[in-house]
Amino acid sequence: MAHDTLYIVDNSSEKASVKNYLSEWCSISKQMDIATGYFEIGGLLTLGEDWQKLDKIRIILGNEVTKRTKDVIEEVAQTMIERFRTSMEREQEKNEFLIGVPAIIKAMKSGKIECRVYDSNKFHAKAYITYFRDEYRDQFISAMNVPSGYALVGSSNFTKAGLTQNIELNVQVKDEVEQLQKWFDEHWQNGTDITEAVLKVMEMHCREFSPYDVYLRSMYEYFKSHEETVSEWEENESVVYKGLSQYQKDGYNSLIQIAEHYSGAFLCDGVGLGKTFVGMMLIERFVKKERKNVVLIVPASARMSVWEVTIKRLIPEILEGFYPFKIINHTDLLLDRNQNLMNQIAQQAEIIIIDEAHHFRNRSSNRYRKLFDMMQAGCKKQMFMLTATPINNSFLDLQHLIELFTHRQEDYFSAAPLGIHSLAGHFKKMEKQLDQVSGTAISDSLDISGDIIRADKLVTELVVQRSRAYVKRSLLTEQGNNVLFSERKPPTVANYSLEKSYGRLIKDFKESFDRKDKNGKTITILSLAIYSPYSDDYFIGDKSKMDEMVTGRQQQVVNLIRILLLKRFESSIEAFKETCIKIYIRLNKFLNDYKDIDASSKRLVDRLQTKQEGILRYAEEYAALNQTSIEDIEDSLPDYVWNTQEVFDVNDFNINALLVDTMMDMDTLSKFIEDMMEFKPENDDKIRELKHILHEDTRIQNKKVIIFTEYKATAQYIYRELQKAGFTDLYEIDGQTSGDRHEMIQRFAPYYNGCSSAEVTDEIKILIATDVLAEGLNLQDASCLINYELHWNPVRLMQRIGRIDRRRDADTEVHLLADHPELKADRDYAYYWNFLPPKELEDLLSLYKTVSKKTLRISKTFGIEGKMLLTPNDDYEALKEFNSHYEGSTSAEEEIALAYQQLLADNPDYLEQVKELPRKMYSGKMASTRKGYFFCYELPTKRADGSWSDGDGIYRWYVADPETNQVTEDLHEIWTAVKCERDESRAFNANEEQFSEVRKVIENYIKKNYLKAIQAPMGKKAKLVTWLQMI
Repeated sequence: MAHDTLYIVDNSSEKASVKNYLSEWCSISKQMDIATGYFEIGGLLTLGEDWQKLDKIRIILGNEVTKRTKDVIEEVAQTMIERFRTSMEREQEKNEFLIGVPAIIKAMKSGKIECRVYDSNKFHAKAYITYFRDEYRDQFISAMNVPSGYALVGSSNFTKAGLTQNIELNVQVKDEVEQLQKWFDEHWQNGTDITEAVLKVMEMHCREFSPYDVYLRSMYEYFKSHEETVSEWEENESVVYKGLSQYQKDGYNSLIQIAEHYSGAFLCDGVGLGKTFVGMMLIERFVKKERKNVVLIVPASARMSVWEVTIKRLIPEILEGFYPFKIINHTDLLLDRNQNLMNQIAQQAEIIIIDEAHHFRNRSSNRYRKLFDMMQAGCKKQMFMLTATPINNSFLDLQHLIELFTHRQEDYFSAAPLGIHSLAGHFKKMEKQLDQVSGTAISDSLDISGDIIRADKLVTELVVQRSRAYVKRSLLTEQGNNVLFSERKPPTVANYSLEKSYGRLIKDFKESFDRKDKNGKTITILSLAIYSPYSDDYFIGDKSKMDEMVTGRQQQVVNLIRILLLKRFESSIEAFKETCIKIYIRLNKFLNDYKDIDASSKRLVDRLQTKQEGILRYAEEYAALNQTSIEDIEDSLPDYVWNTQEVFDVNDFNINALLVDTMMDMDTLSKFIEDMMEFKPENDDKIRELKHILHEDTRIQNKKVIIFTEYKATAQYIYRELQKAGFTDLYEIDGQTSGDRHEMIQRFAPYYNGCSSAEVTDEIKILIATDVLAEGLNLQDASCLINYELHWNPVRLMQRIGRIDRRRDADTEVHLLADHPELKADRDYAYYWNFLPPKELEDLLSLYKTVSKKTLRISKTFGIEGKMLLTPNDDYEALKEFNSHYEGSTSAEEEIALAYQQLLADNPDYLEQVKELPRKMYSGKMASTRKGYFFCYELPTKRADGSWSDGDGIYRWYVADPETNQVTEDLHEIWTAVKCERDESRAFNANEEQFSEVRKVIENYIKKNYLKAIQAPMGKKAKLVTWLQMI
């Protein structure tokens, strides 16, 4: 564009574009010198093939930095390279195969194109200076005074936009161009050569990547979000972090991300896999790095022996210094003396971490209600729940735990992508699915429950859980043979006979299942009329006034008490006696309270009481000597079980019917009690078998052993009988045991609790315990465990086994075996003995089948291990499945995570190397499982603060079939299709048109199924990172 004596080039039209101007010069020039603030690959590509007509191109880049230190100069050069790298990535978005770039690479390699950064001073010039070819100048006579070249000086950078799109102001210079050429030479001489670095970037982008390169990069992108919360603080300052294994670091990072998004997260790794150390990492981060108010809520049994010991060893200052940290017991929540502290916690706590969080699953318990109210009060809180067993009996267990941090807001998870508008409805649907498929309630369902919950999108979002099989393989990759887990030997079944032990009692007990009432209706064991007075047999009042919840609960109570009698009968004579007498005394009180209703009833009751006078006296004396709390009888039963109705309105209830059925129950119980009065412990075949195992079984001799029982009465009975039999170094612990529990645990398992045999007094060899010791403690000094009866809740069985079947520490093992070389021969093995219900009880209890089913259900649900829990030859199909789940089977995602861990082990420098790789990579290979195109995309996500991700989104994989345009997101199926070895050959025949069509299919799919669901704003798009053709 001519303006008198000025020739202006401003991109106002194609003819007036810088591109057009330079293209014309290329054909008549031998060299072009370019000074520019920015250099993008698009600048050269915009000139098409015209630039190739030049013999030489020199490009000097400016910078706006005035400081001139060596570090700054190097940083400037690096910044220029990064800008160029970005331009390559932008170019590849529209020019997938980078057509035209190989010619530029070739020119750079030959020296035809050179690049430098001017770093002697601040440099902001934009100029294009040409050197005419001699033959061009020779065609003009000398009188015309043709210059040695032309120059364009102004505002255009050497980018596509600067050459074609932006409105610029550039002026042609044709006089005294030699001065400009000289000016350029001076600055060129003072520039830093970056040609090799630019060439490296281009070569990297144009490199023909192998299928393995793309596979490795895709795995890296998919898993790298696990490390996003890791900062220099974790790497350099944290004490706990450096001691974590990789799977624990991954778990910690995931928990942080989940809680930031939802305010709550679950860590549900199996028993003995180190949840405590992940919890420690959370505590250290929030207390020391973020200085937040942190409360740790733990079982009383684990407070000193697990948490305080670990804290004192790793970060003692948080217990001693001015740190915002408090540790309390589960039971502290309800103690009157602690209510001021609880109010402070409710108002000020920001982080709540709960160990063995499944204890808060019961919404009707006072403990749950207290914690629920505390979570709602005061400042906003994040909750972290640690439990191997979030589901004990029902999917509702998990719902109730989630509601602690959602405050029972039904639509808490309504936002995309979860889209759950009713939390209760979501869990009801899961229960219904289970019921439809299995035909049973949750408590007896088979493995289908696991399939339902593992596929659940809410569980996937909130729960971090790794199977034991995954952890073992992960540790093997990370640490090699230094990983120590016991090899669980198949359990030994302890054989005993109830007939030999109980004589007439077993006969009377069996007969109690077949009693008939006056109407011929079968009574199972006991009627327990006073526990369900609102049943049709007894209530004669206005039924419209009945509380349905009360009547339903009363029937539940009757069933619970019957089950309790069965369980205690199987456990021991003492446990059964304790419950029978408790019920017997309560029934007798009812008879005394209401026998005077009429003369006939009084005569009947008096006759019964006279007949049972000796038994009544025995029962009352026993009760006086054995004061028991509700928790002693059955700690898992709701409080209301024993709260019977005290006052009956004679107008609303058939008192005579209540009296008759109660007297029948008294008669049954009196037989049981009379039989037990005659019982002699030396006839107890079960305790005799236990003594035989401890005396004669070579696998248990000279070793620490834990004997678990569900009931305090049984534990104390075992202790007395073993003591009488001459066993020494015994200890019995139950919920009512006083004394220093930590000291006791150290006496039994010194090496895994910070000391040694030489440092403890009265070391314990045989520990008899109720399930008060079944959670969270490190007792792996022992390698032998005896289940004196099977807990009907398999979660407790898992917790028991987890006391000795835990990850062991190599240094601790060296110390232990140095002091006790006699254990070396089979220290690697863990041994179990199970007292199963003998054949006399099998039909009544159905325990074996019940536990088998329940165990599998819980295992499949959250990966709780139970290999051969009952007998060495379990042939239930469910348990066969369960066995493989215990050791040999990992989830699809875990298989892929293990493969990634192995890839990093095989490529130890990859985390640094990946920084040099282009943003986008592609390749091709021969199809192994399916044909099509694989894609790895970064998808935008909404951050907790409401902003949207920018380069830190989530990564998802897709495979598209170009024949059908079908898209799959099945992670394991895709991984199986793309995984390959380092030497996999590249096979590629796609062209730009084919690729563009398939990419359009994928991006339409993402837009419809993801971007729309999360309501991504305009401009937030999926970014392609890698792709692979499979032919």
